[in-house]
Amino acid sequence: MPETNDTFLNNTNNSGFLFQMRIEQEIETNKPGNWQPIAHEHRWRDPLDGKEGFVDLILEYGIERMVIECKKTRDASWIFLVPDNRGLTKRSRFLWTYEGKVKQEVYRKKIFAWHDFSTNSNSLESSFCIVRGQGEKDAPMLERLSGILLRSVERLATEELEFEKPSEGELHFYIPVIITTATLFTCRYDTNNVSIISGELSDAVFEEVPFIRFRKNLSTSLPTQKLQNLQQANKENERTIFVINSNHIVKVLSEIKFPYELNAPWPWENLRSS
Repeated sequence: MPETNDTFLNNTNNSGFLFQMRIEQEIETNKPGNWQPIAHEHRWRDPLDGKEGFVDLILEYGIERMVIECKKTRDASWIFLVPDNRGLTKRSRFLWTYEGKVKQEVYRKKIFAWHDFSTNSNSLESSFCIVRGQGEKDAPMLERLSGILLRSVERLATEELEFEKPSEGELHFYIPVIITTATLFTCRYDTNNVSIISGELSDAVFEEVPFIRFRKNLSTSLPTQKLQNLQQANKENERTIFVINSNHIVKVLSEIKFPYELNAPWPWENLRSS
């Protein structure tokens, strides 16, 4: 069967590259929240296992970095489970890095960690995402995508720590983001309505949302502080990914900002050198 223009067009549209470039153009044109694209298709490689990939898009706003993975789907809906007693939250567990003198130290240090911060924008938060067509034996799609994104965030952060910096101290925050064409829904439910026999809900409320915080124990490779028990390990391994519907990126990005005034002491003041 000969190739036609329609065949070429269909093959082209099946890729995600066009969507990625359109997202970058939308941000460059509208400059939401003064976020500026500074890199795309940025190569990263994890020296621990040799895995490598490309960051779709990196945005900058002052000391903040937004690391974006673009995910194009067709007629897809992602459903996030949210208990009906959970309200909106501003908390987000993101990566920070710092290079400079800590307390009374003479020498500069390079330190990093994942930590809970507050942002100016609030949203619902979920640890579970249901994707249509995903079977019980399949590895959860959003967890797989988030794991790769988080690995790229850490490699980007360590790369930036190695740059020559003229200033006395350098602080950066890294925000992992997935921008998708999928429609995002929350499923507000009462656990009491889940049958202990079938494991199914008898009733729930579904609502479309422009974005949501996906927070879960997800694999990353940077070393963490010494942990004392499973409860602490469970908390320390949590990560936050912003999942944003592409139709709402201008509004959502206009609102996502870190407050620079955080509760003292600053977290990097209490950590040892990496």
